[in-house]
Amino acid sequence: MKSLELYKKEHFFVVNNDEITISSQLPLELMNKIVNNYKKGIEIYEAEGYLVHVVESTKGTLFTLRPLQSLSDIHAITRLSKNVLNSISEGITICDRNGKILFQNDIDIEIVGINLMGRYAKDVIEEGIMSDSISLKVIELKEKVTILQTFMNGRCFLVTGKPIFDSEGTLQYVVAITRDMTQLKRLESEVQKLEIQNENFKNKIHALHHKESMKPSLIAISPAMIQVVKRVMRVAEVDSTILIGGESGVGKEEITKLIHANSRRSDEQMLTINCSAIPETLLESELFGYEAGSFTGAVKGGKLGLFEIASGGTIFLDEIGEMSLPLQAKLLRVLQESEVQRIGSTKPIPIDVRIIAATNRNLEDMVRQGLFREDLYYRLNIIPIDIPPLRERREDIIPMINHFVALIEEKYGIHRTIDSRALKMLEQYNWPGNVRQLKNMVERICLLATQPEIGVNVIQEELDKSMLITKNKENHRERNECMEKPMLDHYAGTLKEQVAMFEKEVIKKALSESKSVRQAAKVLGCDQSTLVRKIQRYKLMKQVSYEE
Repeated sequence: MKSLELYKKEHFFVVNNDEITISSQLPLELMNKIVNNYKKGIEIYEAEGYLVHVVESTKGTLFTLRPLQSLSDIHAITRLSKNVLNSISEGITICDRNGKILFQNDIDIEIVGINLMGRYAKDVIEEGIMSDSISLKVIELKEKVTILQTFMNGRCFLVTGKPIFDSEGTLQYVVAITRDMTQLKRLESEVQKLEIQNENFKNKIHALHHKESMKPSLIAISPAMIQVVKRVMRVAEVDSTILIGGESGVGKEEITKLIHANSRRSDEQMLTINCSAIPETLLESELFGYEAGSFTGAVKGGKLGLFEIASGGTIFLDEIGEMSLPLQAKLLRVLQESEVQRIGSTKPIPIDVRIIAATNRNLEDMVRQGLFREDLYYRLNIIPIDIPPLRERREDIIPMINHFVALIEEKYGIHRTIDSRALKMLEQYNWPGNVRQLKNMVERICLLATQPEIGVNVIQEELDKSMLITKNKENHRERNECMEKPMLDHYAGTLKEQVAMFEKEVIKKALSESKSVRQAAKVLGCDQSTLVRKIQRYKLMKQVSYEE
């Protein structure tokens, strides 16, 4: 369709110095009304049944009029529609089915670098303003199309065109969306930077969380513990090996954390190894690592040992008294040479690690018994720190209880308080399991309590249970010791002679506690005839009653 045929109903007039100088066939009165509705700076407005398009120039102001009834909706875009389209962050272009550009939003004009409204896409390509036309492709194919398009300003854009059909399926318009690839690339780069930044934040948070978890939760109110802490603070800054002693549960690991936190290695990691919890064969590979193929089941490529992993930091060897003699020899080499040797390797690996060991056993006695290397003991015991049991520092008990209650409230969201008389009762208890037992009991009574305030009765009940368990354990241990040591000190002579004397004592005891030989044989788990022969052999006839 030719342009003259398409727009034959258009009218125009030119206003210069408030006078109409050129006009088409329009009444003067109508033109004056249209001019009166014009406000400077407005390009398109409606007046007197016309859609008016205004173009300012040095020769005057050109008013182009089109009857509203002859126009489609696209020509009469309202102010709201224009504002909405201009608010979109991507370029929007609308063409009719003839390839004429009917609308460009502000972003599209900025992207392309020129206002193309009223121009035909074919003419724009011929003039070299753009390399290709998405609208023409969509008109030709009548389907959605996406292309890379270059404009005269040299910028490349990703343009997607979508056809719009009427109710009869006839193509009416093409909407093109222009995305600046430069902006997308910049956004992609920003996203990558943010992802890296996010990962860094996550690592920092993880490190802070790890550092927070490594902070000691040590409470020292009593004079005995204050002296321990003072000693710890004096030796923390030097790299000497430390041996921490004390009963089970007194807080040896908390003291180690305090030493590490105040040392020059505080920014590095601290590894804890319980020497009694790991089997001997596995403990060696965990501590020193191994080479590939050094034994069946070895990980392909070998494995770093914990001494290598902890290099630069601190390694805490808990329950050092449970370590076997061969491993003690290897540990001594680590202390003397500051190097380790993996299983299956002949190459020493230098390390820089501070060793802190702990035990609840008497290592001096173990040295005398040949169960612990004397040279290793003196190497570990450069700076000894002995932690007193809880019963010897009762001033710490109530502050510890308050600390544990606060931790439980934070962890479980449970608010509990303990009556002052109940606190006094807890303070007077001897705590054979020390801080570990105290913490476990506080957590138990807080979680099981049915009232916010915990009174004397609840505490007394728990303490009674604890004392009963402790007494049963002691009785069990005594029984085991009696069974393991059957009064052999009274016997002398060869093995055969000592066994015979012991057998005689056992038979005498069984006979004295039984009404008959048959009952004694049943208790001893042997035949009656066998027992009678042994009675005759040991000349025990006078002590025997054969009454059934």
